[in-house]
Amino acid sequence: MIDKIRGVNLGGWLVLEKWMTPELYAGFDEAHDEYNLLLKLEDSRQAILKKHRDTFITEKDFEWMSEYGLNVLRLPIGHWLFEDKYPYINSLEYVKKAFFWAEKYGMKILLNVHAAPGCQNAFDNGGLSGICDWQKYDNIDKTLVFIEQMTNYFKEEKSLYGIQVLNEPRWDIDISIIQEFYLNSYRIIRKYLNDDYVIVFHDAFRLNQWKEFFTSNDFTNVILDTHMYQVFSYNDKRRIPVEVLEKTSILRYRELEKIDFVDIVIGEWSLGVHKFALDQITDDFMRESFYTAVGHNLLTTYETTKGWFFWNYNLSEESTKKRIGWSFRDVVEKGYLPKKIKGDKR
Repeated sequence: MIDKIRGVNLGGWLVLEKWMTPELYAGFDEAHDEYNLLLKLEDSRQAILKKHRDTFITEKDFEWMSEYGLNVLRLPIGHWLFEDKYPYINSLEYVKKAFFWAEKYGMKILLNVHAAPGCQNAFDNGGLSGICDWQKYDNIDKTLVFIEQMTNYFKEEKSLYGIQVLNEPRWDIDISIIQEFYLNSYRIIRKYLNDDYVIVFHDAFRLNQWKEFFTSNDFTNVILDTHMYQVFSYNDKRRIPVEVLEKTSILRYRELEKIDFVDIVIGEWSLGVHKFALDQITDDFMRESFYTAVGHNLLTTYETTKGWFFWNYNLSEESTKKRIGWSFRDVVEKGYLPKKIKGDKR
């Protein structure tokens, strides 16, 4: 039994995001998501995607993550996991590798439905940007069928930690629709996985609207996932460095301590900070101090919950240089986060 989740996301591997691997999109400025990139690549898409999947995450990365002390890896997958759904290309081979490597190096996998039929948020991380049709037509039913297929297929994997049924359903989808989907997902998963396996629900960007749902339903081993960044909101774009430090410690802690009706996991977070704050930093010494403070503030705060998954384990070379604070491997090597987890609870 894992008491404290300390993990990373393996994003950008089996579900592409342009900002994470811009090199793949070179020459295709009008393609903003995996769907449209693969359309543009046409006959070369198989070879290009294979090369990316073979190199972006390898066994050596699993070895590094294990040696660091991580215990659970959140693995984003798309609804094209089992079969090619043009232009998408199935990723089953790589999910199997992830389970094998996780078992070999003593870690667990949280399977995360990151891209659902119809796209649940209109973001590129849903596989198709600008469209949010998950709640329309028969896409929810298709998602439930996919969850059942996935759970049944991987139920015997020794390194399976659990299932996250949907990543970041959009904030303007009626919450009752999302909650009904969560209830149905829970029932389906529990047909195949007993209470030892975790089931994760995202808060749909409404952290404070879930108390009745969790207190009025008989769930076992369920976790509420919330994603916390300090870069995207209107106020984030106006904060000076000391105000960023306030948000990453006191303000975040106050938000989280109110959720006392269910276990919370910070499913995504990073050290990414808006340019406005960074422009107030005068030299390299101050920059190093600032990023280190942000990192340790966030870790101290999120350690008060069930646990966390940093977004992301790595980025491409170009993106790592441009987007400081988003690659776990990079911020550890820079010293912004501890060099290793010591005495971690497995």
